This record gives sequence, C-alpha cells and structure tokens, in this order.
Amino acid sequence: MKTKPILMDIKYVIIFSLFFNILALSIFVPKSQYLAYSQPGNNSSTSSNVWTSERNNLNITMTLMPQVPIIDQKIKILFDVRTLNDSSEFEGLKAKVTLTDHDSRLYKFENKIIPIYDGKFSVEYIFPDDGQHRILLQLYKNTTPFTVGSFDIFIPHSSKQPPPNANKDFFTQFFDNFFN
Repeated sequence: MKTKPILMDIKYVIIFSLFFNILALSIFVPKSQYLAYSQPGNNSSTSSNVWTSERNNLNITMTLMPQVPIIDQKIKILFDVRTLNDSSEFEGLKAKVTLTDHDSRLYKFENKIIPIYDGKFSVEYIFPDDGQHRILLQLYKNTTPFTVGSFDIFIPHSSKQPPPNANKDFFTQFFDNFFN
C-alpha cells in the first residue's frame, strides 16, 4: 500500500478551509440591502453658497435655514448682498427670486420685487421633492435691471421609515439571509 505525502494533505486542507471561509462569509455577511451615497464636500445644501460679480462689484451669499433642507418642510433662504471690495451694504437694490427644479418647473416668489434692507432679504419655500434645484436671483436698482445670479442647491432624499430589517434580531436576519 502506498502512502500519500503529507504535503498533499495540507494542500487539500488549505483549499477546503478557503472554500469553507468563502461559503461562511457569503452566508453570515448580509447582502448589501442598504446603499449609502455621499455628496461632494462643497455641497451647497450644507453650507453657504457665494456668488460674485467683479463687473458689478457685488458679492451675494445665500444660506439655508435649516442648513440641510427637508422635503415638505418650510425652508428659509437668506441672502446677504455686499460690495465686493469693502463688504459694505449695496444701496438701493431690490430683488426677484425664481426657483427651478430638475423637472424644469418654475416657482416665482409672489412675482414681485422684494426690497433689500441693510443688505439682507429672505424668502421661504417648501421643497416638494429631492434633487437638484437652482435659485435665480434678479437684482434691480430702483426699477432698472442690474444683474442676474444663480445658486445651485441639492435637496437630499429623506426617508422617515426605518429600514425593513431594523426590528429583526441577529438570528432572524441570519436565517433570512441563509434561505434567500
């Protein structure tokens, strides 16, 4: 009778253990049911957004309150209008604000000219859906058009429901993953 070299037995043990580990990982590690998406660091929905015009010596800062907008809740959009050189208030300006969304829908804030006091003004809006939005700002000196600026903002998708497996314990999830 011929005996097998010990190296052959070790080789089979290693192959079997690798196969078993891969199989165990595929069973015990849950399937990726939840994907996470990140947004670029310069996301305008979480910080101030600045628009400048060197030609008109103008600096406009837009800020959202709350900083991260929530769908179907009132958002205050604040604007601060300053001169570019010395950050003083720009005198005698008025504004019109228009909002567009990713479906090309337009919303004009009461379609009227909004007075700017002490370089500041604001509007309130309820975003009906998530996605990319653009705020168009038209500035007027008295009644004469002065300049147009725009701000891009992203409204994240908000889910108020817990994930489907949030209330399941470890063993329930294990057997669900094992048989599916």
